[in-house]
Amino acid sequence: MDLINKDEVSDVIRQASARFIMPRFKALKDHEISSKTAPNDLVTLADIEAEAFLEKELPKIKAGSFVMGEEGVSRGEHSMDDLKNADNTVWVVDPVDGTHNFVHGNDKFAVMVALVQDGVTICGWIYDVLNDAFTICEKGAGAFDGDRRLSLEDKECSLKDHDIYLSPKFFPAVMRDQVKANRANFGKSVTIGCAAHEYLDVARGLKDGTVYCRLKPWDHLVGALLVQEAGGYVAKWDNSPYTP
Repeated sequence: MDLINKDEVSDVIRQASARFIMPRFKALKDHEISSKTAPNDLVTLADIEAEAFLEKELPKIKAGSFVMGEEGVSRGEHSMDDLKNADNTVWVVDPVDGTHNFVHGNDKFAVMVALVQDGVTICGWIYDVLNDAFTICEKGAGAFDGDRRLSLEDKECSLKDHDIYLSPKFFPAVMRDQVKANRANFGKSVTIGCAAHEYLDVARGLKDGTVYCRLKPWDHLVGALLVQEAGGYVAKWDNSPYTP
């Protein structure tokens, strides 16, 4: 891939967080929160303003690139077709992953940025805003918590020994009973309402897996690459790879 300065990307993410996200944590006003597709599908002024900042700054780092943000897609400014064009270099951004947690003062939220080039996710950043901590992955070059390389170990154990992240309520109604029944084959299964932190726990070996149904790229491109570069396994239901 064409080289980019990953620290420069981190600096832009940190600036967006310091200016637009942290000042509103536990300080949101009612008029700064609204719903999108459902009452619990929330967006805040922090999401909107942080994404606008990233839209302006990230393309300066990579000539010819542009930003596809969750909120921009929601407003109809971009479409998934932008990722299908191999000629595009796209920053895929979730300005506040875990918005519901953010709104309610829960610390499980993060910023996620993926860089997609030639139809492949080549880099990803997860920024744990409250702890000012970056986890960064690069295709073929590994995944790192700061300076510490993440490396998962194979372990032989039964499904009953596997603790996973899974929330049946996000699955289509026709699947929920089957998902709930199969969930009983595992050990603990919970959700924390933030894909970024769930993927971090899997890549760090703190959880054995995570299962999703909604596969929007801003929620999963970074996490999929992160887990793979840490030595984990990622696939869709039919065992095919998850790609942009």
